[in-house]
Parts: sequence; C-alpha cells; structure tokens
Amino acid sequence: MKNKINRFIYTAFLATTLVGCSDFFEVTDKGSISPDIFPTTLDQVDLMLNASYAGSHTKGLYTFYWFPMGVYLYDNTSNTDATYDSRANQMSNNTDTDCEYNAQTYCDVLRWIELSNAALEGIADYREHYAVENEAAALDFMKGQALFNRALAYWHGQIFFEIESKKDGLGLPLIDKVPKALDEMMPQRATTEQTWDFVIETLKDAISLLKGHNSDPTRATEWAAKGLLAKVYMQARRPVEAKPILEDIINNSGKKLVPYSVYSNMFYADEAYEFNEESLYEIDMTMNDKQNGPWGGFTTGSGMPMVFAPWPLNLDFRDRPSTTEYDIITNSTGGWGNNYVHDKNVRRFGFGLGAPGNRIKNPDFKSGDPRSITNLPYIIDPAYYQRSLEIRQNKEADPRLYISAGQPYVDTMKDSKGKVTFYDRSPGMNNQPDILSWNHKKFTNREGFENQLNFSSPANYPIIRLADIYLLYAEVLKDSDPSTALEYINKIHRRAYDYPIDQPSPIDYTSLTDRTKAEPDDHLANDPLKYERWAELFAEGQWWFDIRRWEIGEQEMKYFKNNRNGSLIWRGIDCYVQPIPKTEIERYNGNIKQSGNY
Repeated sequence: MKNKINRFIYTAFLATTLVGCSDFFEVTDKGSISPDIFPTTLDQVDLMLNASYAGSHTKGLYTFYWFPMGVYLYDNTSNTDATYDSRANQMSNNTDTDCEYNAQTYCDVLRWIELSNAALEGIADYREHYAVENEAAALDFMKGQALFNRALAYWHGQIFFEIESKKDGLGLPLIDKVPKALDEMMPQRATTEQTWDFVIETLKDAISLLKGHNSDPTRATEWAAKGLLAKVYMQARRPVEAKPILEDIINNSGKKLVPYSVYSNMFYADEAYEFNEESLYEIDMTMNDKQNGPWGGFTTGSGMPMVFAPWPLNLDFRDRPSTTEYDIITNSTGGWGNNYVHDKNVRRFGFGLGAPGNRIKNPDFKSGDPRSITNLPYIIDPAYYQRSLEIRQNKEADPRLYISAGQPYVDTMKDSKGKVTFYDRSPGMNNQPDILSWNHKKFTNREGFENQLNFSSPANYPIIRLADIYLLYAEVLKDSDPSTALEYINKIHRRAYDYPIDQPSPIDYTSLTDRTKAEPDDHLANDPLKYERWAELFAEGQWWFDIRRWEIGEQEMKYFKNNRNGSLIWRGIDCYVQPIPKTEIERYNGNIKQSGNY
C-alpha cells in the first residue's frame, strides 16, 4: 500500500507555492505552472490533494519529532539520556518557549492546515472554472479528504490548547483559507470551545462527502472521519454526541478486532499487517533510500524510530578479565537510541522482577566456537533469566508489554549482519544495573538497523483503530450502562491474552474497579478502563490525550516520580499545555497570545 505516498510528499511544495500567490507575482509565461493556469485538470487537483496528506510527513510530526521529542516525553512513555538539550525540560512538562522541537511541531501543524486549505481552494477553483459534469462526484470525494486532513491537523495541534475543560481557554487560530494578505497571516487564537466546534463542523462536512468511499485505505474514508469525530467529541467533553457515532462505527463499519496473531505483529515495519480489519486510519510510511532520512522538509518514511532505536547486543564485544562488563562497549545500534521505555511503564504492565544486575561469567562458554545468544562469555544470572521467562509464559505480566518493549538479554532481534542477538541496555545505563532500560519495540525495525533503511522507517502509524473506539464507547457507558462498558473493556483484555474476543474468559474483569496489572500504589491499580486504554494503546501517542481529558496529570507525575532529568514536579494546569514558540510571537504573529503562564 505504498503506491501513493511518494506522490503525497513530492507535490507538497508545489501545492503551497501555487495557491494564494497571485497578489505577489505577475506571471506572463503561460507555458509555466502558475496560479493563472493551475489546476486545470483533475490530475492536477489530485496533486494538491496529495500534498494535504504530506502534511503529516514533516519534521515536527511523523517524520521525526512527534513521538520521541514530543508526546513520549510529555506522558512518560520514554525516559531519555538526551538531557543535554531541550528534551530535559520537555520530559518534565516544563517546555521552554524557545524549544526547537516544540517550535517545529507547532509550525508543521500550521503547515498541515495550510496544505489542506490549499487543496480545498484548488478543488473549488477547478470546480468553478474547468470541471465537467461527470467530475462532480470525484471532486466531492477530494474535498472530503482535504477536510479530513485539516481536521486531523487540528487534532494534532491540540497539544497547544489549554486544558479542554476550560471552554474559554486558548485554542488554535481558526484558519479556513490560504492567506492572501499580510493581516490574514496573523490570526488570533480562538477559544478552546470555538476550535472544537470548527473541527467538528469540518468533520461533519467531510463525512457527508466521504460517504460510501471506503475502498482505499491509504485515503481518508467515511469511517476514518467518523472515528476522528468520535475522538474529537470525547476530547471536547461531549460524550453524549460521541455515543451514536461510536455505535455506528461498531455496528456498521465492518471493522473488527484482529486476532492476537495479527495484533502482536501490526506495529512493525511489515506490510503484511498494514491496513488490517481493525484499522480505521493509519499514516502510511515507506522507506526511500534516495532521501536523507528525517532531515529534509518532507520524507516518505519516518525517522522517529532512529531516536528510540533498540540497542542490540554486539556479539563480538571485547572480552576483558573481569566479572563485571558494564565498563566496556557492548552495544551497537542503527540510530541514536536516546529514548528507552521508562521503568515505571514496565512495572505498570505487571513485571515485578527487579533489574538483572551485573553480568557474570558464563561457565559453559566455548571460546573456540562462534559467539551467539547461546554461547556468550558473559550472561545475566540464569535464575533471573529463567524467572523472566516464567513471568512471560505464565502471563503474570500483561502480554502487551512484550509487544511494546524488548527486554535486555531476554528478547531477541537481528543485528546489522542478520544474526540473532539479544536486545541490550542503553550504554548510558550500563553503569546503573538497578535500572531496567527496556527497549522500545513498536514502530521499530526488527530485521536490522534503522541506518540500513536510511533512517527512513516504513512502519505505519495507527491513528484510529477499533480497539480505541471500543474503549471510548466503554468510557461513554461506564456510568449509564456499566455492564456493557465492562464487556467492551473485556473484549480488548481478552484479545491481549489470546482468548476469544466475544466469549467470557478466566482473565475477565468482574467490575469497573477490579484489580489490574498496575502496581498497588498506582492510580490505575483498580481502574480497568484507564489501565486498558494505557496498556492497549501504549506508545501509540494516545495516552497524552487521555491524561489531558481526564486531568490525571498530577497522579501520573506522582506515579512516575522522576526521570533522567530529576524529580517530576507538578506545576498545575500549565503542565497540560505546551507554549507557543517565542519566535512565532516575536517575529511572525504578534496577535498570538501565549499559553498559560509561559
């Protein structure tokens, strides 16, 4: 399903430079592409539409920063060694106003909106001046897609909103056209309520135009738009309006939860599991060895996994006459590998075993034989290794832990030579044997290194999937119909443990306050709904939105306590919102008000 992405990306610049420029350039050469003659064919309109899809493939979003320099830090999905730059403040929810990562994300959200508006204006102009009668339906479909992309850009932009419960808080500017004059390039921020209303109306229009268009999963569909609308209603604290949309998706979309065998493989760089029956919408990625990874303006693949690339054990590490080998280089990686899973997440999944401690000499090592995972000079404590396997095999820990994270010295991957090796610890952790330092697995390449793919991962990113919809539906029903809510929570829970989804199982929750796998002092310990949303959607960029919707940021900080940058401090409501970049206010748009007390 990678056939359209290259066109999405390479036409992005073309689209943005051809719409809304007639006030600034006088074009006399009619043989060149200009606003005077573009778009004049349906194919040219489609180029502009493709550019609206390219909005997600920018440096500040799914090409590079969105997870590892953004939501993974805000919601404590990751811990990171990269405390030498602005990530130190980001991971403590105290982002600086001149943070380059935050600034790039803010700008790219606005660029995504601009690309979508450019497509909408191109569609309208072509319809008015060049379209023939039998093209009306195709243009309606195109318009629906561009509206969806604009709404999706606003959905991502909500990380800059004030907390959603403040209807008069500051949202994003309402931008529904390409600016053609200087004053139109300096819009003010709307209120949170006005922003959500704008997004909701945009999606309603998209749904009417996308109705019946569900055959191409790389394009926005009716069900993708309905899924996003349901999520927006929930985030806007309007569950009554979300309920019929959620029920429509559940009953009429034809989507279903995929079995565990598919679920456990669908987050990696494997086309066999993309666009499966559970997916309502996912951002399509493809590797392109002619692109310089994530450092360009747009790319067809994702460089995000470079930052949280797993650390595989180097089978040829140097041997020294020592019983502790944490002082030597034992790792190699195809990326930076800055981010690793925060230890408290591993424990929240139910893994109660401590860290493995220092490695010991392997009494069975055969120095004359090739090294492999079964023939290494240094190993972890065999009793610890065996107990780790028992925890997994007996499902004492949530099985989703092993889909989301790789356990050092226990889980395996392939190195750059195709050899099977263990996941290892980040080198920065090797002198701290009390830290777990599990690797990220979702969206990484299990068959080699990221630099073998030119730092351009082809792993797709699920934005809306049926499991998310089921759990949102349970959230809507938890007070009015707790038994049905519990059943939808259990459907997700059963699939995680590889039981039939629609039949009672031995691991079912018996109430909405039943015990979960979370630690006893965790606020998710007796809240299956919140725990299942966290566990099911772990590392998919959804938890930060849940934290903000439920206003549980303070409880989260009390649970995680600290990170590599130090102790977590709750500063109140400002922790839920990121600042508008200082350069935006000082250089470009003095009408923009700053968020909170930044």
